[in-house]
Amino acid sequence: MLTLCGFVLCALLGPGRAAAAGDPADWCDTAGLDKAKASASVRLAHGGRVHTKVTAGLTVHVPSSWEHAKSLLMSEDTDAYREAMGCLARPYESQHRWWGEWRPDGSPAVRPEKGGFGVTFDTFSWIDEATGWFRLGPWKVELGAARWRLLFEPAPGLGRVDWTEILVDPGAPGALSAVPAPTTREGATALVWRPKGEKAPPAVAVRLAPGWPRSFAARDDRLLFANVSIAGGVTWTFVACGILLYGAGKVRRRSGATGAERRAARTVSDWAWVSAGLVIAVNGDEVLYRVARAVADDEDWYDREQRLGLPGTLGAAVLLLAFGRPRRPVLWAGAVLAAPVLAVSGVPHRFGLPTSLELPADAPDRAVYALFTAQGSLAALSLLGFAAAVWRVARDCGLVRPSREAPHGPRDLQVRYAVPVIVLCTAAIGACYAMAAEREWRRISWLSDRRDGAYDAQHLEKLREDLTWFSVNFQNWWFWYHWLITGLVILAALRAAAARDTESPVAEPADRWLFLLFFPVMVGLALGSFGNNALLEPLWLVLNMAALHLVTVVAGSRTVLDRTLEVSGERLGATVTAARRGDVLGRARRYREIHAMMRRLEAGQSDDDILQRRLLEREVRGLHTWTGKGGTADRLPSQVSVVDVALAMGPRDTWWGNGCRGALIACLFGLPATAVVVWSGWIRGDNWRAGIHYVLGLPDLVCGLVVWQACWVGAGFVLGALWRRLPGRRGPVKALAVAVAFALPAGIDALGNLLMDQGYGDTGLHVLTMLFVLTLTGIALDLDIFRGERRFWQSRFGLLLSVYQMRYLSLQLAYLVAQAVAMVTLWQFFSDTGGGPPPKEFEGGGGAGGGGGSGHG
Repeated sequence: MLTLCGFVLCALLGPGRAAAAGDPADWCDTAGLDKAKASASVRLAHGGRVHTKVTAGLTVHVPSSWEHAKSLLMSEDTDAYREAMGCLARPYESQHRWWGEWRPDGSPAVRPEKGGFGVTFDTFSWIDEATGWFRLGPWKVELGAARWRLLFEPAPGLGRVDWTEILVDPGAPGALSAVPAPTTREGATALVWRPKGEKAPPAVAVRLAPGWPRSFAARDDRLLFANVSIAGGVTWTFVACGILLYGAGKVRRRSGATGAERRAARTVSDWAWVSAGLVIAVNGDEVLYRVARAVADDEDWYDREQRLGLPGTLGAAVLLLAFGRPRRPVLWAGAVLAAPVLAVSGVPHRFGLPTSLELPADAPDRAVYALFTAQGSLAALSLLGFAAAVWRVARDCGLVRPSREAPHGPRDLQVRYAVPVIVLCTAAIGACYAMAAEREWRRISWLSDRRDGAYDAQHLEKLREDLTWFSVNFQNWWFWYHWLITGLVILAALRAAAARDTESPVAEPADRWLFLLFFPVMVGLALGSFGNNALLEPLWLVLNMAALHLVTVVAGSRTVLDRTLEVSGERLGATVTAARRGDVLGRARRYREIHAMMRRLEAGQSDDDILQRRLLEREVRGLHTWTGKGGTADRLPSQVSVVDVALAMGPRDTWWGNGCRGALIACLFGLPATAVVVWSGWIRGDNWRAGIHYVLGLPDLVCGLVVWQACWVGAGFVLGALWRRLPGRRGPVKALAVAVAFALPAGIDALGNLLMDQGYGDTGLHVLTMLFVLTLTGIALDLDIFRGERRFWQSRFGLLLSVYQMRYLSLQLAYLVAQAVAMVTLWQFFSDTGGGPPPKEFEGGGGAGGGGGSGHG
């Protein structure tokens, strides 16, 4: 399907029209524009963002006497409009590809004015390159390592207009030099020129020295900067793999390890090596290409990178397929998909392709067919390998039901189901890729002359170039989500360890390392990137683990189950077993009933009521009698009630059961939270514009929904698994402890962002949303503990009121309302998302290699 669609598109674009553009004067007659008036401005915003944002404006009063004035009222898709607007905004050329220029919605705007029409042309861009230059409206931005220049170079069509004002605001700390001398100054840093009586635009040139954070962030295309940043992402994965191997080794070596634990440890070790191989195949090759281009012929290695990208991605897919260990039909399907990839990359000349695999304008049809088939097959094979790996670990986690033919046997990945789904996903991703590429082409060439045959030739050339880089861009995109497999692998190992009689997954060192790693992989935010460099990202992996470990250590003596019995001094948690659940729940129900009766007696206060109250108090004291682990008589701690004991046990008898229950509940409460976070991070403000122009922006949005749901599920699992080891008597307090572990690394990251003056993004919203989801999950887990009483209450709210009592419930409701208000306030406060430049797939071929961190934030 992908091959057919691509071929049809190429066939439609292939035929070029004869050139129709002659001398520039023929299509841009400036007679009558000498009576026009114009003003221009450019502003640089450095603070509160990673890259400096440049905003340019051009305002022109076009007199009605100009021949093309009425054409400005036409649609942007008409040749007359493009011809008229091109005279005002472009040089005397028929074709324009302005990569750096972005337009906000509604720009350019044309409005009627006295004697003509007013044209307002607003544009913006980001400075994300260390060297070079780009054009933005009537401005040219020249970039250097430490100095930038802003040059006023309006379109030749505006060479004789009356310029009323030219404003340049270089931002803090201001301009180093400006020629000619400005007329005046506005605000702290803006320079203003007001030419009088001049019929030629002044050659304004402003030189500035940006702050080091913005200059540093713009160097992501430098060899050392890029390789160091990639090294940060690779190191993240290597550190995680090292912890996986260490944890797996401890599981295998501990005494009494079961066969299930050893098999799970083996899976963890296998994945650690596979994950390390994947990051080398996906990110290591980019380092190799950058170094090779720097020391050897750049053009030769550029060609090699495109050709070697196919087998490199193939190797990554094969690694995943080998780890997944599917049945033979799946392996045969993988072999069929690999065949065209090997053929095209091995002997491209047999299919009419050059060594670089680029499709020239005169490429034969079989070359187009061959390259499309190879790219589509490679994408499908990557998805098949990913699906096989996920299926294996999901089956080990218990997320896949056993086979019907063998009730206790595994259910294998079936070709008849997997292949159609993967083909549909590949076609959908290919369609999104093609639409984004076409949308990007229209953005950069919106004022090019469609009547010129060069337009069709350049359009076709760009489409084929995007096709050549499809596998490289796709590889960098899907690899970023491999941490989902890491989380599932850890979860499978924890499931095998849950058979042990332990109170929590941090009770034994062998399980503790894996559980602590689960937190940054599945729950923690992707933090530690400063100045557009990921070198420090591995540090945040350790910080997330340390934060969760700190919470469990600090809470060690503050949990309900860590209190000691009054008589023997025995730890309460040692006496709370699954066999006592029914007795504890019965006592807790009676305790609540007695307290309800005592509250009603307080209203009367007669002598009979006092006597009745004493009888009830005696019964309450009887409910607090306890038996130690050896069966000796004892009493609960004076500060602990039987309701507290019941709430401390959790809804299930094991930490694994509590974790699974917390994950399920958090998944439900996470649905609206996911909508909020995805809206803010993918759709709101400039994010949507960047997303729809990024080749994999729409698939990335869909994956964002899955990623954040996985985040809430992971957080709910951590809350449930640590339920008995968290401080507090009720769920919202326990949830606060996990939220603190989530927020501590974010706070350190926010401090780094403050020092770098690069803004905070949605980090505050993520922390508050996590707290909100965990709080609701904690309340629901408390309620689930008493699910046996649900039939006796008209609603769950009535049961919740009985469990929490009025004063506690009022506090919890006020707590939730405060969190909701804080989230709305943050959303409104950070109304300017700042956005950022989308990935550079279109400008330089392959996109940047992904980091190794988890997929949130």
